[in-house]
Amino acid sequence: MQHYYIGVEHLFVALLEIQGGLARSLLEAQGLAPEYVIDAVRRKIGKGSQRRLWAGTPYTPRANVVINIAQDLASGDGRTEINERDLLIAIVEEADSMPARVVRALGVDFNRLAEMARTHVLNDKAPQPYVHVEFSSAFDYTNSLNHEHLLILRRMFHNYSRIRIESRLTGGYSGALVLVVTPIHADSREDAAIVVKIDDQESILDEERRYETHIRGTLPPLTARLENKPVTPEGSSLAGLGYSIVAKPGKAPQDLRAAAAEIGVNRLGDWLRDQLFAHFGRAWWQQQRPFRFQVWTEYDWLLPPLLTLHVTPDYVEPGSTHLLRVPISRSRMAPIVPGDYVTLENFTVQRTYPDRNALQVSLGRGSESTRRAYKIEITGLDSGSAGHYRGEVLERIVGQVWKTRREWLLAAVEALEPPFAADAQVLQLDGLGQHELPNPVFAHETLLQYHISGSTSKIHGDLHLGNILIGPGNSAFLIDFAQSRDGHTLFDWATLEVSLLSEVVMPVAGNTWSDAGLVLTCVAALNAHDSIPDLDPAVSETMSAVAAIRDIVNELLAIPSNWAEYYVALSLCALRAVTWHTMSLGARRLMFLISALAIDELHRRPPQVSETETPSPDETDAA
Repeated sequence: MQHYYIGVEHLFVALLEIQGGLARSLLEAQGLAPEYVIDAVRRKIGKGSQRRLWAGTPYTPRANVVINIAQDLASGDGRTEINERDLLIAIVEEADSMPARVVRALGVDFNRLAEMARTHVLNDKAPQPYVHVEFSSAFDYTNSLNHEHLLILRRMFHNYSRIRIESRLTGGYSGALVLVVTPIHADSREDAAIVVKIDDQESILDEERRYETHIRGTLPPLTARLENKPVTPEGSSLAGLGYSIVAKPGKAPQDLRAAAAEIGVNRLGDWLRDQLFAHFGRAWWQQQRPFRFQVWTEYDWLLPPLLTLHVTPDYVEPGSTHLLRVPISRSRMAPIVPGDYVTLENFTVQRTYPDRNALQVSLGRGSESTRRAYKIEITGLDSGSAGHYRGEVLERIVGQVWKTRREWLLAAVEALEPPFAADAQVLQLDGLGQHELPNPVFAHETLLQYHISGSTSKIHGDLHLGNILIGPGNSAFLIDFAQSRDGHTLFDWATLEVSLLSEVVMPVAGNTWSDAGLVLTCVAALNAHDSIPDLDPAVSETMSAVAAIRDIVNELLAIPSNWAEYYVALSLCALRAVTWHTMSLGARRLMFLISALAIDELHRRPPQVSETETPSPDETDAA
């Protein structure tokens, strides 16, 4: 960490590094992964300067206070040397050190921690809870669950005799495992079903904090709730959390995609208006505040990495590289091509990938979406991501460009086997519902620089059909709050339209480019506020749900009839989906056309931009 002193934070991290130690055990008992706490402490304290201003490695005054408290505890117990428990109790009793403040901010009950630090007995031989796992006849468990998944499930339901896994909820694109689980007592009494999500520890712990920060206080009385702390087994990179819900009697919860056939596609739009929007709208999307923003600040993070760099171990002449520093000057991005050398300064580590010696860095400042903007992937690190942590500011790193965002997007479009030139600025689309449209691979770059007069509100952040559940009386439940935040109000509804088009409409329409063109014609009619053409009765029926989305959006537009605000969101949400290989081929083809059509609407009716408005200093540097 380039600290030439020893503070309480270093002592605390050392305690957490002791495998099976007291500090690790107590934090795990309160639902926190020790590695996550270590990262939080590192993010708070930051790296020091490479310049050493004094000789040796002295203790800070507060570290001396903590050590003196620990020494008094040892002396009172008749010992001459302090041990792990003495040091932990001293840190908890002093209570005002930086790691103590971090632990409190993470939601740890400090009074309980103090009591457990004094009384907890470590027992390495304590048996792990064994809960019998059953599978319903409807669940295909082939290659679905591994040892780590079962370990987490048994830890989560350790108070029960057995559990039955009813189904797997799908529809997301994060790779998380989402299960419906029924817990069963020893006397065969069944409790209400729980929706369990298992993902990497960092994502799960972030989701729990987002839920506490943004969601818990705004949920309707009857909806899914996160009741307990996440389960983070030691030695596992995964964690799990559970949402308690109320299901229909004798029936496991269903997500909206599975329930759409039961509701009926002709009634799905009514359900979205009368259940989902009616129940959540008052506390979320209708709590709008005026919000003028530059598009990239809310949407750049959706797209592939701006650059993928391979770290170069060789010395590179200072004048031979492109310099990118935070805050960003967008004009410096244009000339960068594969093979160039780039120097990054002051970018923040967003994610670490130890398995492939890589990091993802981003701006790290501003609003939540802005902090994740301008992401760059760095590969080829000699020591992998070891020594780096999320939130770390990289003073300087040099790499050679392997791919740009444009290359990533062009490769995704080529994989769709288009009947037009994928690298053309204007797409020739005769026979696909349009004559020509702008190519979003190139056109989105200008779109990101638009200024939009919109609104901000509480948003779910990942509002697709798999995260919407159906409860008793066809009531709406939401799960998976990993992306919940205050953000652009229309983002959720553009995300949901993408989900409806790909998972409800295209399975009916087909998989070919002609099928995608037929759906595009229907979407173009919605854009023009016309009736949906009856080119195919089955497709027209499914499009009624998309029309309901547009009715809701019409109520949420910051400026009445200013649909440019929505087309910005839709074009970029659809362009992101083109890169999702878990989405069907036909749906990805449609997403590319939808993005192009939305950008064409913006070209014909662009957002009004003030000539006097200039970006804030956070958006661009002075160079």
